Amino acid sequence: MQIRSGSLLIAHPVHADCEKSKHVVYITESTGASTMGLVLNNLSTIDLKDAFERKGIEWYGDRELYTGGEYNPTALVMLHSDEWYSANTMQVDTSLAVSSDNLMVEKMEMGNTPDWYKLFVGCKGWEPLELQQELKGKRPKWLLHAHPSLELITSADNRIWDLAIKECSQDLFNDYF
Repeated sequence: MQIRSGSLLIAHPVHADCEKSKHVVYITESTGASTMGLVLNNLSTIDLKDAFERKGIEWYGDRELYTGGEYNPTALVMLHSDEWYSANTMQVDTSLAVSSDNLMVEKMEMGNTPDWYKLFVGCKGWEPLELQQELKGKRPKWLLHAHPSLELITSADNRIWDLAIKECSQDLFNDYF
């Protein structure tokens, strides 16, 4: 079971914790030391415009803010289409990248934004053995979907989990036939 950048963790339909029910995590980085990701469908209670205004930034965008996870909860991270870049941009897969730096915010303030993006505060993180246990334990918390479609990643929040389950199931079915 290869965990790689660009894959998804899908909350297990039976064994996921109640607070993680229907969460879908996009893996942004996976090394021997750790795995990091962003919860794609966990809308934050923080108002993005208010958060920017408190930092002295005028924000005219209409985007929602998502809680990417419990680690580094004050960091602003953007998952975005890969035609756009900033000082601290990391390519994740063939079509998406992540950015998190002051230049990113400055560019956004000037209206320079990617074709598609989602903004997050915080991220998810696991040590290697921890995530393996969550995937392979007696009551696995996650399903691993190795090659999600861009349509799934960019779909509406209320559809992401259902689409992820459907794609993951189809891939599993295709492996047997």
